[in-house]
Order: sequence, then C-alpha cells, then structure tokens
Amino acid sequence: MATKSPRPPALPAPAAAGVAPLSVSHWLILTMLAAATFAVFAGALRNGWLTFDDPQYVFNNPHVSRGLRLDGLLWFLSHPHSENWHPLTSWSHLLDVQLFGLAPAGHHAVSVLLHALNAVLLVVVLHRLTGAWWRSVMVGTLFALHPLRVESVVWISERKDVLSGLFFLLTIEAYRSWSARPGRARYAALVAALALGLMSKPMLVTLPFVLVLLDVWPLGRLRGMPHRPSTRAPALPLMGLIAEKWPLFALSVLSAVVTFLVQRGGGAVASVEMIPPARRVLNALVSYWRYIGKTFWPHDLSVLYPYRSDPETLAAAVGAVALLVVTVLFLRQARRRPHLLVGWLWYLGMLVPVIGLVQVGSQAYADRYTYLPAIGLLIALVWFAGELAAHSRAARAVAVGVFSLALVGFSVVTVRQVPLWKDTRTLFEHALAVTRDNPTAHEKLGEVLIQEGRFQPAVAQFEDALRLRPGYAEAHTNLGSALGMLGRSDEAIVHFRAGLAVKPSADAFHNLAFTLARSGRVDDAIPEYEAALRLDPGRYGTLVQLGTALAARGRFAEAATCLQRALDMNPADLETRRLLAVTALRQGRVGDAVTAYREILRRSPDDLDALNNLAWILATHADPARRDGAEAVRLAERARDRSPQPVAVFFSTLAAAYAEAGRFPEAVNACERAIGLAGREPRTEEVRRYEEQLRSYRAGRAFHFAK
Repeated sequence: MATKSPRPPALPAPAAAGVAPLSVSHWLILTMLAAATFAVFAGALRNGWLTFDDPQYVFNNPHVSRGLRLDGLLWFLSHPHSENWHPLTSWSHLLDVQLFGLAPAGHHAVSVLLHALNAVLLVVVLHRLTGAWWRSVMVGTLFALHPLRVESVVWISERKDVLSGLFFLLTIEAYRSWSARPGRARYAALVAALALGLMSKPMLVTLPFVLVLLDVWPLGRLRGMPHRPSTRAPALPLMGLIAEKWPLFALSVLSAVVTFLVQRGGGAVASVEMIPPARRVLNALVSYWRYIGKTFWPHDLSVLYPYRSDPETLAAAVGAVALLVVTVLFLRQARRRPHLLVGWLWYLGMLVPVIGLVQVGSQAYADRYTYLPAIGLLIALVWFAGELAAHSRAARAVAVGVFSLALVGFSVVTVRQVPLWKDTRTLFEHALAVTRDNPTAHEKLGEVLIQEGRFQPAVAQFEDALRLRPGYAEAHTNLGSALGMLGRSDEAIVHFRAGLAVKPSADAFHNLAFTLARSGRVDDAIPEYEAALRLDPGRYGTLVQLGTALAARGRFAEAATCLQRALDMNPADLETRRLLAVTALRQGRVGDAVTAYREILRRSPDDLDALNNLAWILATHADPARRDGAEAVRLAERARDRSPQPVAVFFSTLAAAYAEAGRFPEAVNACERAIGLAGREPRTEEVRRYEEQLRSYRAGRAFHFAK
C-alpha cells in the first residue's frame, strides 16, 4: 500500500488581504521606537558641516545655498548634483536651506527624523505584510539603532539614503496594497512611489526584484509554493510575476542608464585601468561578507575603507564558495522557510549596484551601502530566531535576552560613533586610526590643515597620499595649493599640472591660474581660469578672479561680463559689485558705476568705500548732469563720520563736495585737513593733488575733471 507523503510543516501565517488597524499599544511601541531612534542619533544635531561632499551638496553649491527657488528646482531636474541625478534629494536640500539657512543643526535634524520615520514605517509595512507584530518590531528596532546606519543618517550629503529609504518602504506598502486589491489607481500609485524613490537615489533600481521576492514570501503569489496566496492578485509563475512589473523594471533600467552616463560624465566611474575588473570581482566577493561581519560585530567603522594592497584572492575564493553554499542551503529550505531565501536574496541583490563591479569612487566598500540591503538580513535572522524561540519558554527567554543585549550594545556603539562625524578633522583622524594605507584620509586631513593655515603639515599629508596612490589628482592639486601658500610657486605649478594630466578639474585649473596670477603671470592665468569655467560654468570664485585678471589687462568689457555673471549668482557679494563698479568707471560707463555703488549702499549703508566713491563722482564729474553737490555732501559727511579714524581721501572728497555745493570756506578747511593727514606719510604725489584742488577752492572754483 502506497504511503502518503508527509505534509510540509506549517509556515508563519501570511497577512490577510484586509489589514486590521493598529491598536493603542501598537502606536505606543512605535512612538517609543521613534523616540529611541532620535535619542540615539541626537548627537548629530551638535555636528557641523564636513568638507567631504557637503560643500558640493549644500553650502558651496549656488543652486542650493539660495534656498527654495523655482530656478533651483528646475535646475536639478535637468542637471546632475555631485555626479548623481537625484532631483528629489536635491530639492530636500533646497527646502532645508529655506527653513534653516546654512546652520547645520536643522539639516541634521531632518535626516534624523527621516530615519526615525523609516524605522516606524518599516515595522508597519512588515506587520502588514506578515501579520507578525513582534518580529516586525525587532527588525525595525535593529535597523534603526545599528551603528552601520550612522553614516547614512549623520552625514548631510547622504540625505539620499534616508530619503530613498522612505520611498522604498512606501513603494513596498503600495505594492502590498495593490496585491490585496488590484486596480489601475493603486498600480499608478506604486509606479509613482518607485519613481520618487529613484529620484531620491538610483540605488533603488533593484526594488522591482525585491517586490518579486515578496511575491514568494510573505505574499504567497508564486505558483507552486505550498501556502495559499494572501492577496487577491493571482498566483503566477516566476516569469509572470516579473512580466506584470514591466513598468517598474522599465523605470529601473532608465534610471540605471541615466546614472551611469551622469557618473561617467562627471568622472566618478573608475576606469578599468585604475581598478581592473578581476580586482573588482574579488573585492565584491569579500565585501559581501565584510558587511555581514560588521552587521554582527560593528567595529572599526570608517567613513572610507580603501582597497587593500593585496587582491585577497584566497579570501575571495572562500567568500564565493560560502555565498554559493548559503544560497543553495536556503534554496533547499525555500518551501519550509522561504523567509531565509527571501531575506538572503534581498541582501545580495540590493547590494549589486554598489558592490563595486561598476566602481564609483575609491572606496572598497562603505557602511552607507547597507542602509536598505541590511533589512533583508535582519528579516531572515529575526524570523529564523522566532522559529527557534517558538520551541520552548527557555528558547524564548534566550532570544529576548540576546535581542536586548544586542540592542543595548548597538545603541552604545552608535552613540559613540555619531560624534566622530562632528567635523572633518575628527572624522579622518579616526579613519586613519582604524584603517591602513588610506590615501583619501591623508588627502582630506591635508585639506583641513590648509583651511587652518597649517601649510607645512598639510604638505606632509598630501605627500603621504601620493606615496600611497601615485597619480592621485586631488592630492596633486591640494599639494600645489599648500606649496603655493608657502611661496613655492614653481613647485606648486608642477603639481597642478600633474593633477590636470591625470584628471582635469575646475579646482585644479582655478588653483593653477590663481598661483600664476599671484606670481605676476596674469596673461598665463587667464586661459587657465577660462578652462576652469568650461568645466564648471557656474564656478563663482573663478568668474570673479577671471574678471579681476581681465580688468588688470585692460579687457574691461570681458571683465564686466564675468563679474556680472558672478553677481547674477550671488547678488549679495559687495566686493564683486565693487569690482564691477570700478570696471565700469574704467570703461567710462559712469551710470553703471553709480548704479553699482548705490546698490552697495542699499545693502550696506555705512560702506565707506562706496560712500566716498559715489560722493566723488557726484562732486567732480565732468558732465554737469552727473553732478549733485547736495547729495555728494551728504555721502561724504557720512563717510567722514563713520570712519573709525580720520582719512585724507575722505576729507579730499568732502572738500570737493562742499565746493560743488558752493560752500567754499568749508571746502578749503576740509582740503587743508586732507593735506595735513596726507603729509604725515611720504606720499608727495597725493599731497600735490590736494594742493592743486585747494587752489581751486580758494579761488571759488569747484574741482571737476575735464571731459
């Protein structure tokens, strides 16, 4: 007699198509989770800006630093932002600047709040998918408080992680909602959520594959699996599940293509000569296990982990075998424990875009890349632990104890890790302490030393970086800057050109031009400034310096064009507006100069230079239509009164103003005071000028320039 094949063991109950609302106790737990997350990361609010990516992302980016404006919103729809196209993330930075200005605390607070929201949303989404409340809470809490989250949360430039995480979870919830009750409106909401996620960070290109995994478990939509579907959407074969998501896959492919083109165009994609394909594969195989190791034992965390000098061939071979063994093992368990396979493939698949096969940047791996992939690992771990704990009270007690100890340990490490990101010096000194042969850390620490005016120690850091990575373009450029500040211009120029030979950059062209100009080679500097602007047309400082250099060579019309472009970007820059006024005067465009000086005074009523120069124009111009003695007196007296000490030129201008107003005795007195002040120093030409003007005033004539 044939024996009946045994029935597979019962699986965790799938979520029902209709989800019951959360109870008061559920909301209390979620509130506690949000509060705990904010408390653990609250130290970030005391952190400042970093000079690692933050300038390009926020405070030195003219399209961001002006706040929420229509031109900025439109700009990021059509332009990349630090070698990425993620307009939604860019817009979030615009909104932060609008709300908080450039004070970093507000920017940090938004990132922490987004992470806390993601933790709560993760619990809610998992609970709706699986019906398992406490397991969902455990996953959400481990995700929220783990030290590997620090980089994503407290680095303002990584806003894209926490923002894309929000839309990642909303996309999963939209898919659950559609699968529970299919309809066009719900599918449209699903597509929109994914689109917003991809506009936050293109790493979400793998999200459609995650949705296929959720079809396997817990939604139960894969035909042939031994548990009933928990949705109204039909069970389908694997290819059917993929085919129904073609709009989602199409969005992902489009995003991947755009991202690759933008990053390659911006020079962020490393060449195969720099990091050969075989080396990338070896590093990827090892990195999968590095992330797992740091998930269980988060130690020696760093902002950047450099490639090791050896290719780690043996470790990669062991890693490849281990990945294969675990995958096969979980495949064999797929019918009994599908959560293991789903969580494992979630982890493996989501890391594919950032595992280094397409190398972006110089890092071997990065903590921030685990922000969403780690959720898959946690699901597999927590659901498996839940199975084991279900066997007895003792097992449950052990599980609760281990979970509690892990949370306490992770929270302590996270709290200690957050202050390491308080400034660039602290961050990269820590990186040098916990990693070996880290040229980027040396280079960034050298940048800090330059900002502090410690140029000789900066030179040593850049030389260390070049020793570890010959041909490191940024180290050459910054070494040139440090040498230039030490007066070693010829050596500086050599390093600028060496950096440009490896990687042309606007920074290197600008710094080379500045060094050439400062050493008197203005004609040589001009084409280098122009090269910088070809690479970065909106580079503010280069526009100003080029305008200054062109004016020094008498090319006033070109100089005015550069300075006006700069002012269009930053109208509040009074020094650039002052340069524009002087350039206009040299061109004979007196009206434009007057307009520029009046705008300076509108923004800064006590600006002594503008008061004096505008008064001089109004008092002495050859064209009577340009003169206004009464206003000239008012401006000149204000300059005299606001000056912290008597200045000869201010009294000379005041004398000319009095004379134009017909107040000749006062003009004589003011001019005599100017001569007395100027006579204290060996400036005889100035004294002779004042004496000539004095003769006019004594004769009852105002001083005017000839036409």
